Amino acid sequence: MESTQDPAKLLSTPIFSKNPTNYQPNLFTESRQEFTELEKKIVALVINQIGNMSLKGDIKPGVNIKFQIPYSELTKQRYDQISAAAESLQSKRLMYRNSEDESFDFITPFPRVRSQMADGKKVIEITMFAEVVPHFAELGQRYTKYDIDIMLSLSSVYAQRMFEIVSMFYNRGQRQFTYTVDRLRMLLNCPDTYRYVEFKINALEVAQRELMQKANIVLDWEPSKKEGKRILELLFTIKTDRQLAAEGVEQDRQALRGLSMEEAIRLAWPLLAKYKLVAWQKDLIISDFNLLDTFYRIHSELTNGLRPGVKNPTAYLIKSLGIDQVKKHKLKAVSDTPLFPDSISRSGSLQSIGSIFENMANKG
Repeated sequence: MESTQDPAKLLSTPIFSKNPTNYQPNLFTESRQEFTELEKKIVALVINQIGNMSLKGDIKPGVNIKFQIPYSELTKQRYDQISAAAESLQSKRLMYRNSEDESFDFITPFPRVRSQMADGKKVIEITMFAEVVPHFAELGQRYTKYDIDIMLSLSSVYAQRMFEIVSMFYNRGQRQFTYTVDRLRMLLNCPDTYRYVEFKINALEVAQRELMQKANIVLDWEPSKKEGKRILELLFTIKTDRQLAAEGVEQDRQALRGLSMEEAIRLAWPLLAKYKLVAWQKDLIISDFNLLDTFYRIHSELTNGLRPGVKNPTAYLIKSLGIDQVKKHKLKAVSDTPLFPDSISRSGSLQSIGSIFENMANKG
């Protein structure tokens, strides 16, 4: 198309400034991409620029766009690897397929990629033709949004692609989604030689581990459709670390329900011993049912990770119980003799309610 080649219609983006969030069309998210892990990071930084330009309305029809991505955004060393990735990026394609009408569209999005010096920094200069721009910039009503730093931290292209896919569903409120195995293999650009077990181990499980370690996303799946022993479709479930923490608190709450006061006190002993409480504070907590109930809730939230910002668990517990202002000499009902045996150690990390139940069961 003549207009896309007209050098007068070239928009050069301003000096690179990384935005915290990426915005990209769902159509791009669900395309088959040939990029390697390092090429994908370069593409993610291009999307970082073009997506935010689209949100601001800075993209004009029929205009080519030129981006400059600093090498330093991708690595602090090994510039040779960046150069090699930039060189191979020029030949990589996007592939869109519609299985219903058997239509397809193959696109080479980056026809020109070269190295430059800009403001004393080495940069990758990428030119994108106008007719390709909409594939990266037309956000519409639904688009994929994700954290750019998490994307750049991922070391597997399968994790990168699953992060995009998970983000697409998660940000529109869907915690479960399905894909046929064939379609997902295509989206992840898996080798055609992969059997299902290889696809699961080398692609899905690799992505699962990285998403947990670097994005705090728990991604599980199970077969949702089979043909004999052959798995045709998978049902995915997304959980964040906060959701898992909330589930852990709820499980503890259910486990404590129905305990007698004697059983509740017996369970509290080894839990209270992990905090730096003085004897009268422990006695006060177990002598008041409401305080004991609140203690269990706070302890469960702390051990399950629902309060990750708490640096001093003991101070947080005392304040949450409302006993931070209580003085020992004002407590007539509290004995000077501690109810807790000296054999219970106060050292070590906080122990979960579930683990205490397990230990009690084993001893029983």
